[in-house]
Amino acid sequence: MKSFITVFCFELASLLKRKSFLITTSIVIVVSFVILSIPRFSTMFENLFSSNSSEEKTMVILDEHAVLKNSDSILKENFADYKIQYVNSEDALKQSVEKEEAEAGFVISSINEFSYYVKNSSLMDTIQSRFAEVLKTNLQNELLKEKGYDPVQIRTILQQSVTSNIVVLGTDGSSNYFYTYILIFILYMMILTYGAQIGVNVASEKSNRSIEILVTSCSSNALIFGKVLAGAVAGIVQTAIMLGSVVVAYKVNADVWGHGLDKFFSIPLEVVVVFAMFGTLGYLLFSFIFGAIGAMCSKSEEVNGATLPVQMIVVVGFFASYMMLQSPDSPLSQILCYIPFTSYMSMFVAVAMGVSTLPQIIISFIILLLTVILMGMLGARLYRRATLSYGNKVNIATIIRMLKSK
Repeated sequence: MKSFITVFCFELASLLKRKSFLITTSIVIVVSFVILSIPRFSTMFENLFSSNSSEEKTMVILDEHAVLKNSDSILKENFADYKIQYVNSEDALKQSVEKEEAEAGFVISSINEFSYYVKNSSLMDTIQSRFAEVLKTNLQNELLKEKGYDPVQIRTILQQSVTSNIVVLGTDGSSNYFYTYILIFILYMMILTYGAQIGVNVASEKSNRSIEILVTSCSSNALIFGKVLAGAVAGIVQTAIMLGSVVVAYKVNADVWGHGLDKFFSIPLEVVVVFAMFGTLGYLLFSFIFGAIGAMCSKSEEVNGATLPVQMIVVVGFFASYMMLQSPDSPLSQILCYIPFTSYMSMFVAVAMGVSTLPQIIISFIILLLTVILMGMLGARLYRRATLSYGNKVNIATIIRMLKSK
Protein backbone atom coordinates (compact mmCIF):
# COMPACT_ATOMS: atom_id res chain seq x y z
CA MET A 1 0.00 0.00 0.00
CA LYS A 2 2.86 2.35 0.84
CA SER A 3 4.42 1.71 -2.57
CA PHE A 4 1.10 2.42 -4.28
CA ILE A 5 0.68 5.74 -2.45
CA THR A 6 4.26 6.74 -3.33
CA VAL A 7 3.74 5.96 -7.04
CA PHE A 8 0.31 7.61 -7.05
CA CYS A 9 1.53 10.85 -5.44
CA PHE A 10 4.61 11.06 -7.68
CA GLU A 11 2.67 10.44 -10.91
CA LEU A 12 -0.13 12.81 -9.93
CA ALA A 13 2.31 15.62 -9.08
CA SER A 14 4.15 15.05 -12.37
CA LEU A 15 0.93 15.27 -14.39
CA LEU A 16 -0.36 18.36 -12.62
CA LYS A 17 2.97 20.18 -13.07
CA ARG A 18 3.33 19.42 -16.78
CA LYS A 19 3.39 22.40 -19.10
CA SER A 20 0.83 20.78 -21.40
CA PHE A 21 -1.58 20.38 -18.47
CA LEU A 22 -1.15 23.95 -17.27
CA ILE A 23 -1.20 25.54 -20.74
CA THR A 24 -4.27 23.58 -21.92
CA THR A 25 -6.18 24.35 -18.75
CA SER A 26 -5.27 28.05 -18.91
CA ILE A 27 -6.27 28.31 -22.57
CA VAL A 28 -9.68 26.73 -21.91
CA ILE A 29 -10.31 29.08 -18.98
CA VAL A 30 -9.38 32.16 -21.02
CA VAL A 31 -11.35 31.05 -24.10
CA SER A 32 -14.40 30.29 -21.94
CA PHE A 33 -14.44 33.78 -20.46
CA VAL A 34 -13.74 35.44 -23.83
CA ILE A 35 -16.47 33.58 -25.74
CA LEU A 36 -19.11 33.96 -23.04
CA SER A 37 -18.21 37.64 -22.65
CA ILE A 38 -18.67 38.46 -26.35
CA PRO A 39 -22.11 40.10 -25.84
CA ARG A 40 -20.61 42.29 -23.11
CA PHE A 41 -17.70 43.27 -25.36
CA SER A 42 -20.09 43.94 -28.24
CA THR A 43 -22.09 46.33 -26.10
CA MET A 44 -18.92 48.10 -24.99
CA PHE A 45 -17.71 48.52 -28.58
CA GLU A 46 -21.11 49.75 -29.71
CA ASN A 47 -21.07 52.37 -26.99
CA LEU A 48 -17.48 53.26 -27.82
CA PHE A 49 -17.94 53.68 -31.57
CA SER A 50 -21.46 55.06 -31.60
CA SER A 51 -20.69 58.47 -30.15
CA ASN A 52 -22.58 60.04 -33.05
CA SER A 53 -25.55 57.70 -32.77
CA SER A 54 -27.61 60.39 -31.04
CA GLU A 55 -27.22 62.67 -34.06
CA GLU A 56 -30.18 62.48 -36.42
CA LYS A 57 -29.36 60.96 -39.80
CA THR A 58 -30.84 62.25 -43.03
CA MET A 59 -32.54 60.44 -45.90
CA VAL A 60 -33.54 62.13 -49.20
CA ILE A 61 -36.37 60.86 -51.43
CA LEU A 62 -37.41 61.73 -54.99
CA ASP A 63 -41.06 60.72 -55.35
CA GLU A 64 -42.27 62.32 -58.59
CA HIS A 65 -45.30 60.04 -58.84
CA ALA A 66 -46.40 60.60 -55.23
CA VAL A 67 -46.25 56.88 -54.51
CA LEU A 68 -45.87 57.45 -50.76
CA LYS A 69 -48.45 60.21 -50.43
CA ASN A 70 -50.69 57.97 -48.32
CA SER A 71 -47.91 56.07 -46.58
CA ASP A 72 -45.95 58.82 -44.87
CA SER A 73 -46.78 57.34 -41.46
CA ILE A 74 -45.46 53.93 -42.53
CA LEU A 75 -42.24 55.52 -43.74
CA LYS A 76 -41.71 57.42 -40.50
CA GLU A 77 -42.49 54.31 -38.45
CA ASN A 78 -39.84 52.25 -40.22
CA PHE A 79 -37.26 55.06 -40.29
CA ALA A 80 -37.83 56.74 -36.93
CA ASP A 81 -34.06 57.26 -36.64
CA TYR A 82 -33.91 59.30 -39.89
CA LYS A 83 -34.85 62.82 -40.86
CA ILE A 84 -36.75 62.46 -44.14
CA GLN A 85 -36.41 65.12 -46.84
CA TYR A 86 -38.04 65.20 -50.26
CA VAL A 87 -36.21 66.67 -53.29
CA ASN A 88 -37.43 67.72 -56.74
CA SER A 89 -34.66 66.31 -58.94
CA GLU A 90 -32.34 63.35 -59.17
CA ASP A 91 -29.31 65.69 -59.41
CA ALA A 92 -30.21 67.29 -56.08
CA LEU A 93 -30.51 63.84 -54.53
CA LYS A 94 -27.13 62.71 -55.86
CA GLN A 95 -25.49 65.91 -54.68
CA SER A 96 -26.82 65.46 -51.15
CA VAL A 97 -25.51 61.92 -50.99
CA GLU A 98 -22.12 62.73 -52.53
CA LYS A 99 -21.56 65.64 -50.12
CA GLU A 100 -22.62 63.36 -47.25
CA GLU A 101 -25.46 65.71 -46.37
CA ALA A 102 -27.62 62.59 -46.46
CA GLU A 103 -26.71 59.00 -45.62
CA ALA A 104 -29.09 57.52 -48.20
CA GLY A 105 -31.17 58.54 -51.18
CA PHE A 106 -34.12 56.86 -52.91
CA VAL A 107 -35.61 57.52 -56.34
CA ILE A 108 -39.07 55.96 -56.59
CA SER A 109 -39.80 55.07 -60.23
CA SER A 110 -43.17 53.39 -59.70
CA ILE A 111 -45.28 51.82 -57.01
CA ASN A 112 -43.08 48.71 -57.02
CA GLU A 113 -39.68 49.96 -58.18
CA PHE A 114 -37.02 52.23 -56.70
CA SER A 115 -33.29 53.00 -56.87
CA TYR A 116 -31.05 53.27 -53.84
CA TYR A 117 -28.22 55.84 -53.75
CA VAL A 118 -25.39 55.60 -51.22
CA LYS A 119 -21.89 57.02 -51.30
CA ASN A 120 -20.09 54.00 -49.85
CA SER A 121 -21.82 50.64 -49.74
CA SER A 122 -21.46 48.32 -46.76
CA LEU A 123 -22.07 44.63 -46.25
CA MET A 124 -24.05 45.41 -43.09
CA ASP A 125 -26.24 48.04 -44.78
CA THR A 126 -29.94 47.27 -44.17
CA ILE A 127 -31.44 50.56 -45.33
CA GLN A 128 -32.33 49.24 -48.79
CA SER A 129 -34.19 46.21 -47.44
CA ARG A 130 -36.02 48.39 -44.89
CA PHE A 131 -37.14 50.80 -47.61
CA ALA A 132 -38.21 47.86 -49.78
CA GLU A 133 -40.48 46.71 -46.94
CA VAL A 134 -42.04 50.18 -46.85
CA LEU A 135 -42.85 50.07 -50.57
CA LYS A 136 -44.09 46.49 -50.25
CA THR A 137 -46.49 47.49 -47.45
CA ASN A 138 -47.63 50.48 -49.46
CA LEU A 139 -48.23 48.32 -52.55
CA GLN A 140 -50.26 45.80 -50.55
CA ASN A 141 -52.37 48.57 -49.04
CA GLU A 142 -53.15 50.05 -52.43
CA LEU A 143 -54.10 46.68 -53.90
CA LEU A 144 -56.37 45.92 -50.94
CA LYS A 145 -58.06 49.30 -51.28
CA GLU A 146 -58.73 48.62 -54.97
CA LYS A 147 -60.53 45.41 -53.96
CA GLY A 148 -62.56 47.26 -51.37
CA TYR A 149 -60.80 45.86 -48.29
CA ASP A 150 -59.58 47.79 -45.27
CA PRO A 151 -55.78 47.31 -45.09
CA VAL A 152 -55.68 48.00 -41.35
CA GLN A 153 -58.24 45.30 -40.56
CA ILE A 154 -56.61 42.79 -42.90
CA ARG A 155 -53.18 43.41 -41.37
CA THR A 156 -54.57 43.13 -37.86
CA ILE A 157 -56.06 39.75 -38.70
CA LEU A 158 -52.85 38.49 -40.35
CA GLN A 159 -50.71 39.57 -37.41
CA GLN A 160 -52.64 37.49 -34.91
CA SER A 161 -50.42 34.91 -33.20
CA VAL A 162 -50.91 31.72 -31.22
CA THR A 163 -49.28 31.27 -27.82
CA SER A 164 -48.05 27.81 -26.85
CA ASN A 165 -46.55 26.36 -23.69
CA ILE A 166 -44.53 23.18 -23.34
CA VAL A 167 -45.21 21.17 -20.20
CA VAL A 168 -42.51 18.50 -19.76
CA LEU A 169 -43.75 15.73 -17.48
CA GLY A 170 -40.59 13.65 -17.80
CA THR A 171 -37.15 14.56 -19.10
CA ASP A 172 -36.58 17.61 -21.28
CA GLY A 173 -34.62 15.92 -24.07
CA SER A 174 -34.27 19.09 -26.14
CA SER A 175 -32.45 20.85 -23.30
CA ASN A 176 -30.43 17.79 -22.31
CA TYR A 177 -29.17 17.20 -25.86
CA PHE A 178 -26.68 20.07 -25.77
CA TYR A 179 -24.85 19.35 -22.53
CA THR A 180 -25.06 15.58 -23.05
CA TYR A 181 -23.17 15.85 -26.33
CA ILE A 182 -20.59 18.17 -24.77
CA LEU A 183 -20.01 15.86 -21.79
CA ILE A 184 -19.59 12.68 -23.85
CA PHE A 185 -17.20 14.54 -26.12
CA ILE A 186 -15.17 15.65 -23.09
CA LEU A 187 -15.08 12.08 -21.80
CA TYR A 188 -14.03 10.87 -25.25
CA MET A 189 -11.15 13.34 -25.35
CA MET A 190 -10.13 12.48 -21.77
CA ILE A 191 -9.83 8.78 -22.55
CA LEU A 192 -7.82 9.27 -25.73
CA THR A 193 -5.57 12.00 -24.32
CA TYR A 194 -4.81 10.68 -20.85
CA GLY A 195 -4.97 7.04 -21.89
CA ALA A 196 -2.35 7.59 -24.58
CA GLN A 197 -0.33 9.60 -22.06
CA ILE A 198 -0.29 6.69 -19.63
CA GLY A 199 0.84 4.33 -22.38
CA VAL A 200 3.63 6.70 -23.47
CA ASN A 201 4.80 7.18 -19.87
CA VAL A 202 5.07 3.45 -19.29
CA ALA A 203 6.79 2.84 -22.63
CA SER A 204 9.29 5.67 -22.06
CA GLU A 205 10.24 4.21 -18.67
CA LYS A 206 10.80 0.90 -20.39
CA SER A 207 12.81 2.38 -23.26
CA ASN A 208 15.21 4.22 -20.92
CA ARG A 209 15.45 1.15 -18.66
CA SER A 210 14.19 3.03 -15.60
CA ILE A 211 11.41 0.45 -15.30
CA GLU A 212 14.03 -2.14 -14.34
CA ILE A 213 14.92 -0.08 -11.28
CA LEU A 214 11.30 0.61 -10.40
CA VAL A 215 10.22 -3.06 -10.41
CA THR A 216 13.04 -3.97 -8.03
CA SER A 217 11.87 -1.44 -5.43
CA CYS A 218 8.12 -1.51 -6.03
CA SER A 219 5.58 -4.16 -7.03
CA SER A 220 4.22 -4.11 -10.56
CA ASN A 221 0.66 -3.90 -9.20
CA ALA A 222 1.52 -0.77 -7.23
CA LEU A 223 3.14 0.72 -10.33
CA ILE A 224 0.29 0.21 -12.78
CA PHE A 225 -2.50 1.02 -10.31
CA GLY A 226 -0.64 4.08 -9.09
CA LYS A 227 -0.06 5.34 -12.63
CA VAL A 228 -3.61 4.65 -13.84
CA LEU A 229 -5.36 6.17 -10.82
CA ALA A 230 -3.04 9.20 -10.86
CA GLY A 231 -3.92 9.76 -14.51
CA ALA A 232 -7.62 9.41 -13.70
CA VAL A 233 -7.43 11.97 -10.88
CA ALA A 234 -5.44 14.39 -13.05
CA GLY A 235 -8.02 14.07 -15.82
CA ILE A 236 -10.89 14.63 -13.42
CA VAL A 237 -9.17 17.66 -11.88
CA GLN A 238 -8.50 19.24 -15.27
CA THR A 239 -12.00 18.50 -16.54
CA ALA A 240 -13.55 19.92 -13.36
CA ILE A 241 -11.50 23.11 -13.70
CA MET A 242 -12.44 23.49 -17.38
CA LEU A 243 -16.15 22.88 -16.87
CA GLY A 244 -16.11 25.04 -13.75
CA SER A 245 -14.56 27.93 -15.69
CA VAL A 246 -17.29 27.68 -18.33
CA VAL A 247 -20.03 27.71 -15.68
CA VAL A 248 -18.45 30.64 -13.80
CA ALA A 249 -17.92 32.58 -17.04
CA TYR A 250 -21.58 32.15 -17.93
CA LYS A 251 -22.80 33.06 -14.44
CA VAL A 252 -20.77 36.29 -14.63
CA ASN A 253 -22.24 37.13 -18.07
CA ALA A 254 -25.73 35.61 -17.66
CA ASP A 255 -27.37 39.05 -17.67
CA VAL A 256 -25.92 40.08 -21.04
CA TRP A 257 -27.05 36.72 -22.46
CA GLY A 258 -30.53 37.43 -21.10
CA HIS A 259 -30.30 34.12 -19.19
CA GLY A 260 -31.04 32.44 -22.51
CA LEU A 261 -28.57 29.60 -21.84
CA ASP A 262 -29.72 28.81 -18.31
CA LYS A 263 -31.38 25.58 -19.33
CA PHE A 264 -28.12 24.28 -20.83
CA PHE A 265 -26.23 24.87 -17.58
CA SER A 266 -28.94 23.52 -15.29
CA ILE A 267 -27.85 19.88 -15.37
CA PRO A 268 -29.98 17.60 -13.17
CA LEU A 269 -28.15 16.07 -10.22
CA GLU A 270 -28.90 12.49 -11.27
CA VAL A 271 -27.30 13.14 -14.67
CA VAL A 272 -24.16 14.54 -13.02
CA VAL A 273 -23.93 11.55 -10.67
CA VAL A 274 -24.34 8.99 -13.48
CA PHE A 275 -21.81 10.83 -15.63
CA ALA A 276 -19.29 10.80 -12.77
CA MET A 277 -19.86 7.11 -11.99
CA PHE A 278 -19.84 5.69 -15.51
CA GLY A 279 -17.33 8.20 -16.86
CA THR A 280 -14.80 7.38 -14.14
CA LEU A 281 -15.17 3.62 -14.64
CA GLY A 282 -14.95 3.97 -18.41
CA TYR A 283 -11.82 6.06 -18.07
CA LEU A 284 -10.24 3.50 -15.71
CA LEU A 285 -11.18 0.66 -18.05
CA PHE A 286 -9.28 2.09 -20.98
CA SER A 287 -6.47 3.45 -18.82
CA PHE A 288 -5.61 -0.07 -17.67
CA ILE A 289 -5.60 -1.21 -21.29
CA PHE A 290 -3.40 1.68 -22.44
CA GLY A 291 -1.02 1.11 -19.53
CA ALA A 292 -0.69 -2.61 -20.26
CA ILE A 293 -0.11 -2.02 -23.98
CA GLY A 294 2.44 0.69 -23.16
CA ALA A 295 4.35 -1.82 -21.04
CA MET A 296 4.47 -4.19 -24.02
CA CYS A 297 6.06 -1.55 -26.26
CA SER A 298 9.85 -1.29 -26.23
CA LYS A 299 9.79 2.37 -27.36
CA SER A 300 7.38 5.22 -26.75
CA GLU A 301 7.11 5.72 -30.53
CA GLU A 302 5.40 2.33 -30.81
CA VAL A 303 2.52 3.24 -28.50
CA ASN A 304 0.30 5.04 -31.01
CA GLY A 305 0.41 2.16 -33.46
CA ALA A 306 -0.07 -0.47 -30.78
CA THR A 307 -3.03 1.30 -29.20
CA LEU A 308 -4.77 2.05 -32.51
CA PRO A 309 -7.31 -0.80 -32.13
CA VAL A 310 -8.18 0.47 -28.64
CA GLN A 311 -8.56 4.01 -29.95
CA MET A 312 -10.93 2.73 -32.63
CA ILE A 313 -13.06 1.08 -29.92
CA VAL A 314 -13.25 4.44 -28.13
CA VAL A 315 -14.22 6.17 -31.39
CA VAL A 316 -16.93 3.59 -32.06
CA GLY A 317 -18.25 4.08 -28.51
CA PHE A 318 -18.40 7.84 -29.04
CA PHE A 319 -20.28 7.62 -32.33
CA ALA A 320 -22.61 4.99 -30.89
CA SER A 321 -23.45 7.37 -28.05
CA TYR A 322 -23.97 10.19 -30.52
CA MET A 323 -26.39 8.02 -32.50
CA MET A 324 -28.21 7.27 -29.25
CA LEU A 325 -28.98 10.97 -28.93
CA GLN A 326 -31.05 10.64 -32.10
CA SER A 327 -32.94 7.50 -31.00
CA PRO A 328 -32.25 6.80 -27.31
CA ASP A 329 -35.10 4.29 -26.89
CA SER A 330 -34.22 1.99 -29.81
CA PRO A 331 -33.35 -1.70 -29.12
CA LEU A 332 -29.74 -1.16 -30.23
CA SER A 333 -29.39 1.73 -27.80
CA GLN A 334 -30.61 -0.49 -24.97
CA ILE A 335 -28.04 -3.16 -25.87
CA LEU A 336 -25.19 -0.61 -25.95
CA CYS A 337 -26.02 0.33 -22.34
CA TYR A 338 -24.90 -3.13 -21.16
CA ILE A 339 -21.72 -3.58 -23.22
CA PRO A 340 -18.81 -2.40 -20.99
CA PHE A 341 -16.88 -0.81 -23.86
CA THR A 342 -19.87 1.40 -24.75
CA SER A 343 -21.98 1.59 -21.58
CA TYR A 344 -19.72 4.20 -19.94
CA MET A 345 -21.11 6.70 -22.48
CA SER A 346 -24.36 5.06 -23.58
CA MET A 347 -25.90 4.72 -20.12
CA PHE A 348 -25.16 8.37 -19.39
CA VAL A 349 -26.96 9.32 -22.60
CA ALA A 350 -29.90 7.08 -21.69
CA VAL A 351 -30.23 8.74 -18.28
CA ALA A 352 -29.96 12.24 -19.76
CA MET A 353 -32.64 11.41 -22.36
CA GLY A 354 -34.90 9.86 -19.71
CA VAL A 355 -35.13 6.34 -21.22
CA SER A 356 -33.45 4.33 -18.43
CA THR A 357 -34.68 2.87 -15.17
CA LEU A 358 -32.89 2.44 -11.86
CA PRO A 359 -32.53 -1.36 -12.22
CA GLN A 360 -31.00 -0.89 -15.68
CA ILE A 361 -28.52 1.64 -14.30
CA ILE A 362 -27.54 -0.67 -11.44
CA ILE A 363 -27.10 -3.74 -13.68
CA SER A 364 -25.06 -1.78 -16.23
CA PHE A 365 -22.92 -0.26 -13.49
CA ILE A 366 -22.18 -3.68 -11.92
CA ILE A 367 -21.21 -5.14 -15.31
CA LEU A 368 -18.94 -2.19 -16.01
CA LEU A 369 -17.39 -2.31 -12.52
CA LEU A 370 -16.65 -6.04 -12.77
CA THR A 371 -15.14 -5.49 -16.22
CA VAL A 372 -12.89 -2.71 -14.86
CA ILE A 373 -11.72 -4.96 -12.01
CA LEU A 374 -11.05 -7.81 -14.42
CA MET A 375 -9.24 -5.49 -16.84
CA GLY A 376 -7.23 -4.09 -13.94
CA MET A 377 -6.13 -7.60 -12.97
CA LEU A 378 -5.30 -8.51 -16.57
CA GLY A 379 -3.55 -5.18 -17.06
CA ALA A 380 -1.45 -5.73 -13.96
CA ARG A 381 -0.57 -9.23 -15.16
CA LEU A 382 0.42 -7.95 -18.61
CA TYR A 383 2.33 -5.09 -17.05
CA ARG A 384 4.25 -7.52 -14.84
CA ARG A 385 5.03 -9.89 -17.73
CA ALA A 386 5.89 -7.19 -20.28
CA THR A 387 8.04 -4.73 -18.31
CA LEU A 388 11.19 -6.79 -18.71
CA SER A 389 10.33 -8.17 -22.14
CA TYR A 390 11.88 -6.33 -25.09
CA GLY A 391 11.59 -6.67 -28.85
CA ASN A 392 8.22 -8.43 -28.91
CA LYS A 393 5.70 -7.31 -31.47
CA VAL A 394 2.45 -6.19 -29.87
CA ASN A 395 -0.41 -8.36 -31.18
CA ILE A 396 -3.16 -10.63 -29.90
CA ALA A 397 -0.91 -13.70 -29.91
CA THR A 398 1.72 -11.96 -27.81
CA ILE A 399 -0.90 -10.75 -25.33
CA ILE A 400 -2.41 -14.25 -24.95
CA ARG A 401 1.03 -15.81 -24.51
CA MET A 402 1.97 -13.33 -21.78
CA LEU A 403 -1.34 -13.84 -19.96
CA LYS A 404 -0.82 -17.62 -19.97
CA SER A 405 2.80 -17.45 -18.84
CA LYS A 406 3.52 -18.05 -15.14
